Amino acid sequence: MTTHSVRRAAATAVALLAGLLTLLAWTPAAQAAAPPDPNTIIAAWKTGDPVYAAPGATLSSSQLSEIRDAVKGADSKIYVVALADGTVPNSAAAGPLITQLGRSLAQEGRNKATVAVLDGTTLFAASSAMRGGLAGQLANAATKNNEDIVSGMQDFVSRVDKAAGGDSRGALKSGSAAGGGSGFGVFVGIMVIALAGGLGIFFLGRRKKRQERERQAAELAAVKQTVDEDVTKFGEEITALDLDVKVSDDQAKTQTDWQQALDSYERAKTELAGAKRADDLRGVTTALEEGRYALACVKARVAGQPVPERRPPCFFNPQHGPSARDVTWAPPGGAPRDVPACAADAQRVEQGFDPQMREVMVNGQRRPYWDAGPGYAPYAQGYYGGFGGDLMTGMLIGTMLGSSFGGFGFGGYGAGYGAGYAEGMDAGGGGGDWGGGGDFGGGGDFGGGGGGFDFGGGDFGGGDW
Repeated sequence: MTTHSVRRAAATAVALLAGLLTLLAWTPAAQAAAPPDPNTIIAAWKTGDPVYAAPGATLSSSQLSEIRDAVKGADSKIYVVALADGTVPNSAAAGPLITQLGRSLAQEGRNKATVAVLDGTTLFAASSAMRGGLAGQLANAATKNNEDIVSGMQDFVSRVDKAAGGDSRGALKSGSAAGGGSGFGVFVGIMVIALAGGLGIFFLGRRKKRQERERQAAELAAVKQTVDEDVTKFGEEITALDLDVKVSDDQAKTQTDWQQALDSYERAKTELAGAKRADDLRGVTTALEEGRYALACVKARVAGQPVPERRPPCFFNPQHGPSARDVTWAPPGGAPRDVPACAADAQRVEQGFDPQMREVMVNGQRRPYWDAGPGYAPYAQGYYGGFGGDLMTGMLIGTMLGSSFGGFGFGGYGAGYGAGYAEGMDAGGGGGDWGGGGDFGGGGDFGGGGGGFDFGGGDFGGGDW
Protein backbone atom coordinates (compact mmCIF):
# COMPACT_ATOMS: atom_id res chain seq x y z
CA MET A 1 0.00 0.00 0.00
CA THR A 2 1.38 3.44 -0.89
CA THR A 3 2.02 6.20 1.60
CA HIS A 4 -0.82 8.18 0.02
CA SER A 5 -3.22 5.26 0.48
CA VAL A 6 -2.22 4.84 4.11
CA ARG A 7 -2.82 8.51 4.80
CA ARG A 8 -6.16 8.42 3.02
CA ALA A 9 -7.25 5.36 5.02
CA ALA A 10 -6.17 7.00 8.27
CA ALA A 11 -8.06 10.17 7.41
CA THR A 12 -11.16 8.14 6.63
CA ALA A 13 -10.91 6.32 9.97
CA VAL A 14 -10.57 9.59 11.85
CA ALA A 15 -13.59 11.03 10.03
CA LEU A 16 -15.65 7.94 10.82
CA LEU A 17 -14.67 8.12 14.49
CA ALA A 18 -15.55 11.82 14.64
CA GLY A 19 -18.91 11.09 13.04
CA LEU A 20 -19.55 8.32 15.55
CA LEU A 21 -18.76 10.61 18.46
CA THR A 22 -21.10 13.28 17.09
CA LEU A 23 -23.87 10.74 16.58
CA LEU A 24 -23.47 9.38 20.09
CA ALA A 25 -23.47 12.86 21.59
CA TRP A 26 -26.78 13.73 19.95
CA THR A 27 -28.56 10.38 20.13
CA PRO A 28 -31.93 10.50 21.97
CA ALA A 29 -30.53 8.16 24.61
CA ALA A 30 -28.17 10.92 25.63
CA GLN A 31 -31.01 13.25 26.45
CA ALA A 32 -32.07 13.28 30.08
CA ALA A 33 -35.26 11.32 30.72
CA ALA A 34 -37.99 12.86 32.85
CA PRO A 35 -38.24 11.41 36.37
CA PRO A 36 -41.12 8.93 36.71
CA ASP A 37 -44.32 9.94 38.47
CA PRO A 38 -43.81 9.39 42.23
CA ASN A 39 -47.28 7.82 42.38
CA THR A 40 -46.12 5.17 39.91
CA ILE A 41 -43.12 4.37 42.08
CA ILE A 42 -45.18 4.21 45.27
CA ALA A 43 -47.74 1.95 43.57
CA ALA A 44 -44.94 -0.43 42.57
CA TRP A 45 -43.52 -0.44 46.09
CA LYS A 46 -46.97 -1.21 47.52
CA THR A 47 -47.04 -4.48 45.54
CA GLY A 48 -44.30 -5.74 47.82
CA ASP A 49 -41.35 -5.04 45.53
CA PRO A 50 -39.07 -2.46 47.23
CA VAL A 51 -36.98 -1.93 44.07
CA TYR A 52 -38.56 0.07 41.24
CA ALA A 53 -36.74 0.07 37.89
CA ALA A 54 -37.79 2.85 35.51
CA PRO A 55 -37.73 2.33 31.74
CA GLY A 56 -34.19 2.83 30.51
CA ALA A 57 -32.54 1.96 33.83
CA THR A 58 -29.01 0.78 33.11
CA LEU A 59 -28.93 -2.08 35.62
CA SER A 60 -29.25 -5.62 34.27
CA SER A 61 -32.01 -7.96 35.46
CA SER A 62 -29.39 -9.95 37.36
CA GLN A 63 -28.09 -6.85 39.14
CA LEU A 64 -31.62 -5.73 40.01
CA SER A 65 -32.41 -9.20 41.35
CA GLU A 66 -29.38 -9.22 43.65
CA ILE A 67 -30.12 -5.70 44.90
CA ARG A 68 -33.77 -6.65 45.44
CA ASP A 69 -32.75 -9.70 47.51
CA ALA A 70 -30.52 -7.53 49.69
CA VAL A 71 -33.25 -4.93 50.27
CA LYS A 72 -35.92 -7.54 51.02
CA GLY A 73 -33.61 -9.16 53.53
CA ALA A 74 -32.97 -5.90 55.38
CA ASP A 75 -34.10 -5.40 58.96
CA SER A 76 -35.08 -1.79 58.26
CA LYS A 77 -37.40 -0.31 55.64
CA ILE A 78 -35.41 0.50 52.49
CA TYR A 79 -36.85 1.54 49.13
CA VAL A 80 -34.84 1.82 45.91
CA VAL A 81 -35.48 3.56 42.59
CA ALA A 82 -33.29 2.71 39.57
CA LEU A 83 -33.40 5.38 36.85
CA ALA A 84 -31.90 5.88 33.42
CA ASP A 85 -28.54 7.61 33.54
CA GLY A 86 -28.96 11.40 33.58
CA THR A 87 -32.57 11.46 34.81
CA VAL A 88 -31.56 13.24 38.03
CA PRO A 89 -27.96 14.22 37.27
CA ASN A 90 -27.36 16.21 40.46
CA SER A 91 -28.67 16.93 43.94
CA ALA A 92 -30.94 19.74 42.77
CA ALA A 93 -32.78 17.30 40.51
CA ALA A 94 -32.77 14.37 42.94
CA GLY A 95 -34.01 16.35 45.94
CA PRO A 96 -37.60 17.01 44.80
CA LEU A 97 -38.09 13.38 43.73
CA ILE A 98 -36.90 11.97 47.06
CA THR A 99 -38.95 14.60 48.86
CA GLN A 100 -42.16 13.54 47.12
CA LEU A 101 -41.43 9.86 47.68
CA GLY A 102 -40.83 10.58 51.35
CA ARG A 103 -44.13 12.38 51.72
CA SER A 104 -45.96 9.50 50.09
CA LEU A 105 -44.25 6.91 52.29
CA ALA A 106 -45.25 8.88 55.36
CA GLN A 107 -48.85 8.96 54.20
CA GLU A 108 -48.68 5.18 53.89
CA GLY A 109 -47.49 4.94 57.49
CA ARG A 110 -43.85 4.18 56.62
CA ASN A 111 -42.22 6.94 58.66
CA LYS A 112 -38.94 5.19 59.53
CA ALA A 113 -37.65 4.58 56.03
CA THR A 114 -34.61 5.00 53.81
CA VAL A 115 -34.90 5.99 50.14
CA ALA A 116 -32.07 5.31 47.69
CA VAL A 117 -32.18 6.60 44.11
CA LEU A 118 -29.78 5.17 41.54
CA ASP A 119 -29.35 7.49 38.56
CA GLY A 120 -27.59 5.06 36.28
CA THR A 121 -24.73 4.23 38.61
CA THR A 122 -24.89 7.37 40.75
CA LEU A 123 -26.50 6.99 44.16
CA PHE A 124 -28.54 9.56 46.11
CA ALA A 125 -29.83 8.57 49.55
CA ALA A 126 -31.67 9.98 52.54
CA SER A 127 -33.39 8.47 55.57
CA SER A 128 -35.84 9.21 58.36
CA ALA A 129 -34.62 6.20 60.34
CA MET A 130 -31.35 7.75 61.54
CA ARG A 131 -29.71 11.04 62.43
CA GLY A 132 -29.44 13.75 59.81
CA GLY A 133 -26.84 13.42 57.08
CA LEU A 134 -25.93 9.86 58.03
CA ALA A 135 -27.56 8.22 55.01
CA GLY A 136 -25.29 10.24 52.74
CA GLN A 137 -22.24 9.21 54.73
CA LEU A 138 -23.26 5.55 54.50
CA ALA A 139 -23.65 5.79 50.72
CA ASN A 140 -20.22 7.41 50.53
CA ALA A 141 -18.69 4.63 52.63
CA ALA A 142 -20.37 1.93 50.55
CA THR A 143 -18.98 3.27 47.28
CA LYS A 144 -15.49 3.78 48.66
CA ASN A 145 -15.28 0.21 49.94
CA ASN A 146 -16.74 -1.72 46.98
CA GLU A 147 -15.80 -2.08 43.35
CA ASP A 148 -19.19 -2.69 41.73
CA ILE A 149 -22.75 -1.53 42.11
CA VAL A 150 -24.23 -4.78 43.44
CA SER A 151 -21.74 -5.25 46.25
CA GLY A 152 -21.95 -1.52 46.90
CA MET A 153 -25.72 -1.65 47.34
CA GLN A 154 -25.46 -4.78 49.51
CA ASP A 155 -22.95 -2.92 51.65
CA PHE A 156 -25.21 0.15 51.79
CA VAL A 157 -28.18 -1.97 52.96
CA SER A 158 -26.07 -3.55 55.70
CA ARG A 159 -24.84 -0.15 56.87
CA VAL A 160 -28.37 1.27 56.91
CA ASP A 161 -29.54 -1.63 59.08
CA LYS A 162 -26.75 -0.95 61.57
CA ALA A 163 -27.47 2.77 61.69
CA ALA A 164 -31.23 2.26 62.00
CA GLY A 165 -30.53 -0.12 64.87
CA GLY A 166 -28.55 2.54 66.73
CA ASP A 167 -25.00 1.50 65.75
CA SER A 168 -23.99 4.60 63.79
CA ARG A 169 -20.29 4.14 64.52
CA GLY A 170 -20.32 0.55 63.29
CA ALA A 171 -22.24 1.56 60.19
CA LEU A 172 -19.47 3.98 59.21
CA LYS A 173 -16.55 1.57 59.64
CA SER A 174 -14.26 1.07 56.65
CA GLY A 175 -14.29 -2.18 54.74
CA SER A 176 -17.17 -3.75 52.84
CA ALA A 177 -20.16 -5.09 54.75
CA ALA A 178 -21.60 -6.69 51.61
CA GLY A 179 -22.51 -10.35 51.39
CA GLY A 180 -21.27 -12.71 48.68
CA GLY A 181 -22.75 -13.33 45.28
CA SER A 182 -21.65 -10.16 43.52
CA GLY A 183 -19.13 -11.77 41.18
CA PHE A 184 -21.35 -11.36 38.16
CA GLY A 185 -21.68 -7.66 38.87
CA VAL A 186 -17.88 -7.34 39.03
CA PHE A 187 -17.53 -9.19 35.75
CA VAL A 188 -20.12 -7.03 34.03
CA GLY A 189 -18.51 -3.85 35.37
CA ILE A 190 -15.07 -4.91 34.13
CA MET A 191 -16.42 -5.83 30.70
CA VAL A 192 -18.28 -2.53 30.35
CA ILE A 193 -15.20 -0.53 31.28
CA ALA A 194 -13.01 -2.57 28.93
CA LEU A 195 -15.39 -2.16 26.00
CA ALA A 196 -16.20 1.48 26.57
CA GLY A 197 -12.63 2.61 27.16
CA GLY A 198 -11.74 6.14 26.27
CA LEU A 199 -14.88 6.57 24.15
CA GLY A 200 -17.11 5.97 27.18
CA ILE A 201 -15.21 8.45 29.30
CA PHE A 202 -15.37 11.08 26.57
CA PHE A 203 -19.09 10.53 25.98
CA LEU A 204 -20.02 10.56 29.67
CA GLY A 205 -18.06 13.71 30.44
CA ARG A 206 -19.41 15.59 27.45
CA ARG A 207 -23.00 14.61 28.19
CA LYS A 208 -22.84 15.55 31.87
CA LYS A 209 -21.35 18.94 31.05
CA ARG A 210 -24.04 19.61 28.47
CA GLN A 211 -26.80 18.55 30.87
CA GLU A 212 -25.43 20.84 33.56
CA ARG A 213 -25.29 23.79 31.15
CA GLU A 214 -28.86 23.12 30.03
CA ARG A 215 -30.06 22.86 33.63
CA GLN A 216 -28.41 26.13 34.61
CA ALA A 217 -29.81 27.90 31.53
CA ALA A 218 -33.34 26.69 32.27
CA GLU A 219 -33.08 27.72 35.92
CA LEU A 220 -31.78 31.16 34.98
CA ALA A 221 -34.55 31.79 32.44
CA ALA A 222 -37.32 30.83 34.85
CA VAL A 223 -36.05 32.70 37.89
CA LYS A 224 -34.89 35.72 35.87
CA GLN A 225 -38.45 36.28 34.66
CA THR A 226 -39.68 36.24 38.27
CA VAL A 227 -36.99 38.66 39.42
CA ASP A 228 -37.66 40.96 36.46
CA GLU A 229 -41.30 41.17 37.58
CA ASP A 230 -40.17 42.13 41.09
CA VAL A 231 -37.84 44.84 39.77
CA THR A 232 -40.55 46.28 37.51
CA LYS A 233 -43.12 46.39 40.31
CA PHE A 234 -40.64 48.09 42.65
CA GLY A 235 -39.92 50.76 40.03
CA GLU A 236 -43.63 51.41 39.57
CA GLU A 237 -44.08 51.90 43.32
CA ILE A 238 -41.20 54.38 43.43
CA THR A 239 -42.73 56.39 40.59
CA ALA A 240 -46.15 56.40 42.25
CA LEU A 241 -44.68 58.21 45.30
CA ASP A 242 -42.89 60.93 43.34
CA LEU A 243 -45.42 63.69 44.01
CA ASP A 244 -45.85 62.75 47.68
CA VAL A 245 -42.10 63.05 48.24
CA LYS A 246 -42.03 66.56 46.76
CA VAL A 247 -44.71 67.84 49.16
CA SER A 248 -43.47 65.98 52.25
CA ASP A 249 -43.08 68.02 55.45
CA ASP A 250 -39.79 66.27 56.29
CA GLN A 251 -38.03 66.94 53.00
CA ALA A 252 -34.44 66.16 54.05
CA LYS A 253 -35.00 62.71 55.57
CA THR A 254 -37.67 61.78 53.07
CA GLN A 255 -35.37 62.70 50.18
CA THR A 256 -32.54 60.64 51.70
CA ASP A 257 -34.72 57.52 51.90
CA TRP A 258 -36.14 58.25 48.46
CA GLN A 259 -32.64 58.41 46.98
CA GLN A 260 -31.73 55.15 48.73
CA ALA A 261 -34.74 53.49 47.13
CA LEU A 262 -33.78 54.86 43.70
CA ASP A 263 -30.17 53.72 44.11
CA SER A 264 -31.32 50.23 45.09
CA TYR A 265 -33.62 50.12 42.08
CA GLU A 266 -30.80 51.04 39.70
CA ARG A 267 -28.48 48.49 41.34
CA ALA A 268 -31.13 45.79 40.99
CA LYS A 269 -31.52 46.55 37.27
CA THR A 270 -27.75 46.43 36.75
CA GLU A 271 -27.38 43.14 38.62
CA LEU A 272 -30.28 41.64 36.66
CA ALA A 273 -28.84 42.65 33.30
CA GLY A 274 -25.50 41.06 34.16
CA ALA A 275 -26.85 37.79 35.59
CA LYS A 276 -25.30 34.74 33.91
CA ARG A 277 -26.39 32.08 36.42
CA ALA A 278 -29.37 31.68 38.73
CA ASP A 279 -27.04 32.31 41.67
CA ASP A 280 -26.25 35.78 40.28
CA LEU A 281 -29.84 36.81 40.96
CA ARG A 282 -29.18 36.82 44.69
CA GLY A 283 -27.66 40.29 44.35
CA VAL A 284 -30.82 41.54 42.63
CA THR A 285 -33.17 40.51 45.43
CA THR A 286 -30.71 41.77 48.04
CA ALA A 287 -30.91 45.21 46.41
CA LEU A 288 -34.70 44.96 46.24
CA GLU A 289 -34.93 44.13 49.95
CA GLU A 290 -32.82 47.16 50.84
CA GLY A 291 -34.77 49.38 48.46
CA ARG A 292 -38.16 48.24 49.72
CA TYR A 293 -37.20 49.07 53.29
CA ALA A 294 -36.10 52.54 52.18
CA LEU A 295 -39.39 52.94 50.31
CA ALA A 296 -41.33 51.86 53.41
CA CYS A 297 -39.54 54.63 55.32
CA VAL A 298 -40.56 57.12 52.62
CA LYS A 299 -44.20 56.06 52.89
CA ALA A 300 -44.10 56.40 56.68
CA ARG A 301 -42.57 59.89 56.59
CA VAL A 302 -45.05 61.07 53.96
CA ALA A 303 -47.91 59.79 56.16
CA GLY A 304 -46.43 61.41 59.27
CA GLN A 305 -45.83 58.04 60.95
CA PRO A 306 -42.71 56.59 62.64
CA VAL A 307 -40.35 54.76 60.29
CA PRO A 308 -40.85 50.99 60.46
CA GLU A 309 -38.53 48.55 62.18
CA ARG A 310 -36.01 46.87 59.87
CA ARG A 311 -37.58 43.44 59.50
CA PRO A 312 -37.40 40.66 56.87
CA PRO A 313 -39.73 40.96 53.88
CA CYS A 314 -43.15 39.35 54.04
CA PHE A 315 -42.56 35.61 53.62
CA PHE A 316 -45.68 35.07 51.55
CA ASN A 317 -44.75 37.71 49.00
CA PRO A 318 -41.53 39.72 49.30
CA GLN A 319 -43.12 42.32 47.00
CA HIS A 320 -45.21 43.33 50.02
CA GLY A 321 -42.11 44.88 51.56
CA PRO A 322 -40.88 44.64 55.18
CA SER A 323 -42.97 42.42 57.44
CA ALA A 324 -44.97 43.90 60.31
CA ARG A 325 -44.85 40.90 62.65
CA ASP A 326 -44.53 37.12 62.78
CA VAL A 327 -47.50 34.82 62.30
CA THR A 328 -47.86 31.05 62.80
CA TRP A 329 -48.43 29.27 59.49
CA ALA A 330 -48.00 25.79 58.01
CA PRO A 331 -47.53 24.75 54.37
CA PRO A 332 -49.84 22.00 53.07
CA GLY A 333 -48.86 18.80 54.88
CA GLY A 334 -46.12 20.55 56.87
CA ALA A 335 -45.54 21.54 60.48
CA PRO A 336 -46.51 25.00 61.80
CA ARG A 337 -43.77 27.60 62.06
CA ASP A 338 -43.50 31.36 62.65
CA VAL A 339 -42.90 33.39 59.50
CA PRO A 340 -42.59 37.16 58.95
CA ALA A 341 -45.70 38.64 57.35
CA CYS A 342 -47.04 42.01 56.30
CA ALA A 343 -49.98 43.27 58.35
CA ALA A 344 -52.56 42.27 55.73
CA ASP A 345 -51.28 38.71 55.29
CA ALA A 346 -50.85 38.20 59.03
CA GLN A 347 -54.48 39.15 59.51
CA ARG A 348 -55.62 36.82 56.72
CA VAL A 349 -53.77 33.86 58.22
CA GLU A 350 -55.08 34.52 61.72
CA GLN A 351 -58.63 34.72 60.37
CA GLY A 352 -58.26 31.39 58.59
CA PHE A 353 -57.83 32.73 55.07
CA ASP A 354 -55.03 32.14 52.58
CA PRO A 355 -52.36 34.86 52.37
CA GLN A 356 -51.57 36.53 49.04
CA MET A 357 -48.75 34.30 47.82
CA ARG A 358 -46.00 35.27 45.38
CA GLU A 359 -46.63 32.73 42.64
CA VAL A 360 -44.27 31.79 39.82
CA MET A 361 -44.52 29.64 36.70
CA VAL A 362 -43.22 26.07 36.99
CA ASN A 363 -43.80 23.66 34.10
CA GLY A 364 -46.72 25.73 32.88
CA GLN A 365 -48.40 26.01 36.27
CA ARG A 366 -48.37 28.75 38.89
CA ARG A 367 -47.24 27.83 42.38
CA PRO A 368 -45.79 29.66 45.42
CA TYR A 369 -42.11 30.56 44.99
CA TRP A 370 -41.22 28.48 48.06
CA ASP A 371 -42.68 25.43 46.28
CA ALA A 372 -40.88 26.05 42.99
CA GLY A 373 -37.74 24.01 43.65
CA PRO A 374 -34.02 24.61 44.31
CA GLY A 375 -33.63 27.06 41.40
CA TYR A 376 -35.31 29.70 43.55
CA ALA A 377 -32.77 29.39 46.36
CA PRO A 378 -30.81 32.53 45.31
CA TYR A 379 -34.10 34.43 44.99
CA ALA A 380 -34.99 33.67 48.62
CA GLN A 381 -31.44 34.08 49.92
CA GLY A 382 -31.23 37.62 48.57
CA TYR A 383 -34.42 38.66 50.32
CA TYR A 384 -33.96 36.84 53.63
CA GLY A 385 -30.32 35.78 53.94
CA GLY A 386 -29.27 39.03 55.60
CA PHE A 387 -31.47 38.26 58.59
CA GLY A 388 -29.69 35.08 59.64
CA GLY A 389 -29.71 31.39 58.72
CA ASP A 390 -32.05 30.47 61.56
CA LEU A 391 -34.78 32.60 59.99
CA MET A 392 -34.53 30.78 56.68
CA THR A 393 -34.30 27.39 58.37
CA GLY A 394 -37.48 28.01 60.32
CA MET A 395 -39.42 29.43 57.40
CA LEU A 396 -38.54 26.85 54.78
CA ILE A 397 -38.64 23.55 56.67
CA GLY A 398 -41.28 21.49 54.95
CA THR A 399 -41.16 23.30 51.60
CA MET A 400 -39.70 22.31 48.24
CA LEU A 401 -37.34 25.28 48.43
CA GLY A 402 -35.93 23.85 51.64
CA SER A 403 -33.91 21.34 49.61
CA SER A 404 -31.80 24.23 48.32
CA PHE A 405 -30.13 25.11 51.58
CA GLY A 406 -27.37 23.15 53.27
CA GLY A 407 -27.60 23.24 57.01
CA PHE A 408 -31.32 22.49 57.17
CA GLY A 409 -30.21 18.95 57.69
CA PHE A 410 -31.26 16.94 54.70
CA GLY A 411 -27.79 15.74 54.29
CA GLY A 412 -27.30 13.81 51.23
CA TYR A 413 -24.95 11.84 49.37
CA GLY A 414 -22.61 12.01 46.53
CA ALA A 415 -21.31 8.77 45.12
CA GLY A 416 -21.67 6.53 42.10
CA TYR A 417 -20.25 3.80 39.91
CA GLY A 418 -18.88 4.91 36.56
CA ALA A 419 -16.05 4.40 34.12
CA GLY A 420 -12.92 4.59 36.21
CA TYR A 421 -13.82 4.37 39.90
CA ALA A 422 -13.53 7.95 41.18
CA GLU A 423 -14.27 10.00 44.22
CA GLY A 424 -16.00 13.35 44.15
CA MET A 425 -18.46 13.25 46.97
CA ASP A 426 -20.42 15.87 48.82
CA ALA A 427 -22.02 14.30 51.82
CA GLY A 428 -24.39 17.16 52.51
CA GLY A 429 -25.05 18.89 55.77
CA GLY A 430 -26.20 17.69 59.14
CA GLY A 431 -29.39 18.10 61.04
CA GLY A 432 -31.68 15.23 60.25
CA ASP A 433 -32.40 13.62 56.94
CA TRP A 434 -36.01 13.19 57.78
CA GLY A 435 -35.81 15.06 61.01
CA GLY A 436 -35.73 14.44 64.68
CA GLY A 437 -39.25 13.13 64.83
CA GLY A 438 -38.64 10.55 62.18
CA ASP A 439 -40.63 12.53 59.69
CA PHE A 440 -39.94 12.65 56.00
CA GLY A 441 -41.34 15.59 54.13
CA GLY A 442 -41.14 18.21 51.50
CA GLY A 443 -37.88 19.74 50.61
CA GLY A 444 -34.81 18.57 52.46
CA ASP A 445 -35.03 18.22 56.22
CA PHE A 446 -37.13 15.56 57.81
CA GLY A 447 -37.86 17.60 60.83
CA GLY A 448 -40.68 17.91 63.02
CA GLY A 449 -42.67 15.26 64.97
CA GLY A 450 -46.00 13.92 64.17
CA GLY A 451 -46.88 12.00 61.11
CA GLY A 452 -45.60 13.56 57.90
CA PHE A 453 -42.13 13.69 56.45
CA ASP A 454 -41.13 17.33 56.90
CA PHE A 455 -38.00 18.50 55.09
CA GLY A 456 -35.97 21.60 55.45
CA GLY A 457 -32.88 21.50 53.27
CA GLY A 458 -29.39 20.36 52.52
CA ASP A 459 -28.01 18.71 49.43
CA PHE A 460 -27.54 15.24 48.08
CA GLY A 461 -24.08 15.72 46.67
CA GLY A 462 -23.02 13.84 43.57
CA GLY A 463 -20.19 11.72 42.27
CA ASP A 464 -19.27 8.83 40.02
CA TRP A 465 -18.67 5.23 40.96
